[in-house]
Amino acid sequence: MLLTIVSFILVMGVVVFIHELGHLIAAKRNRIIVDEFGLGYPPRLFKVMERGGTVYTINAIPFGGFARMRGEDDPTEPGSFAAASRGARFVTLAAGPAMNFLLAFVLFAILSLVQGMPDASKPGAIIQGLVPGAPAEQAGLVVGDRVIAADGQAINTVQDLQTYTSANLGKAIVYTVVRADGQTVELTATPRQNPPENEGALGIRIGQALRPTQVHEALGAGARSLGTIVYMTFAIPANLIREGRPISEAGFMGPVGIAATTGQFVRMGISTDSLVPTLLYFVAVISAALGLTNLLPIPALDGGRILFLIIETIRGRRIEPAREGMVHLIGFGLLLLLVGLLTVREVSSLINGTFPTIGAP
Repeated sequence: MLLTIVSFILVMGVVVFIHELGHLIAAKRNRIIVDEFGLGYPPRLFKVMERGGTVYTINAIPFGGFARMRGEDDPTEPGSFAAASRGARFVTLAAGPAMNFLLAFVLFAILSLVQGMPDASKPGAIIQGLVPGAPAEQAGLVVGDRVIAADGQAINTVQDLQTYTSANLGKAIVYTVVRADGQTVELTATPRQNPPENEGALGIRIGQALRPTQVHEALGAGARSLGTIVYMTFAIPANLIREGRPISEAGFMGPVGIAATTGQFVRMGISTDSLVPTLLYFVAVISAALGLTNLLPIPALDGGRILFLIIETIRGRRIEPAREGMVHLIGFGLLLLLVGLLTVREVSSLINGTFPTIGAP
C-alpha cells in the first residue's frame, strides 16, 4: 500500500507539475500576471520565493501543482488572464496539454535511445528472465535464448510468442530456440492455464533482439509512440460504440484506479529488474492521457475554455465572463461527480478482487 501511494504521488506530481508549468511559462510570455505557482495543493506550507510578481510555494497535498492567474473571469482587471487577447489566452490554455505531450514524446524517445531498436536481422523473442520452477525453466529455457518458432510456426515478434502461447494453454508446445552460442535446439513446455499472479503462463520475461538507436530514430519512435497513445484513446471508445458494447469497457480510470495501476507497474518493474524504464513508460502514457483529457471540450477543462474562445472568435465578441464562469463551475461539479462515481466503482472492484491486473509475460 505504501509503495502504491508513494509511486502515485511521484507520478502524478511530475505529470501535473509539468502541465501547470506550461501554463506558467505561457502566461509569463504573454504578460499575464500569475499570482502564485505552487508545488502541491493548498494549504500552503511555506513560501520559497517571490519573483516577477509571482509567489512560489510548497503546499501540503503532495502531488501536482497549480498556476493561479489573476482575474481568470474578470476582463476589467489589468494584467489578468481574462483581459488578455484571444491569442494569448489560447496559447496559455493550450500550453499545459502541450507540455504533457512534450514530456511523453521526450520520455518515449529517451526509452528508445536507451533500450535500442528491434533488430530485424534477429527475429523472435529473447528470454530476458525466468521464474524459478515455472514451465519455461523446467523445459530447459535459459536467459539469452531466442525463440524463433512454436510447433513449427515462425515467431518473429514478442507478440507472436504471446499470441501462440495464449491460444494453447495447457498444451505441450515445442519451442525452437537459438542459443547465445548460435546452437538451435527444440524444447517442450506446457504453458499454465492458471499461473500465479504476475508470473504468466510460461513464467518468462521476454523482449526482442535490439540494436543501438540513432538519435533521429529515437525521435521518430517517440513521435510514433505518442501518436499511438492518441489514436488508441479515441479508437477504443469508438470501436465500443460501433459494436454496441458498454462505453465503460474503455477502461476510464479515476484517481484510485490510476493509483492502483501505478502500484502494479512499479511492482512489475521491480520484479523484472526494469523499474526505471517501466516507470518512465508509465509516466509517458499518463502524461499523454492527461494532455488529451484536458483538451476535451468539457467546461472547466482547458479544452472547454478553448471552446469558448472559438465561439468568441466566431461571434466577434466574448461571452459574458460571469456566464462563462458559471458554465465552468457547473462543469467542474459534474467532473467531481464523475470522479466520485469512478472512485466508488474502483474501490468496489479492489475490495472484490476484480480490478484488472498487469501480469508479467
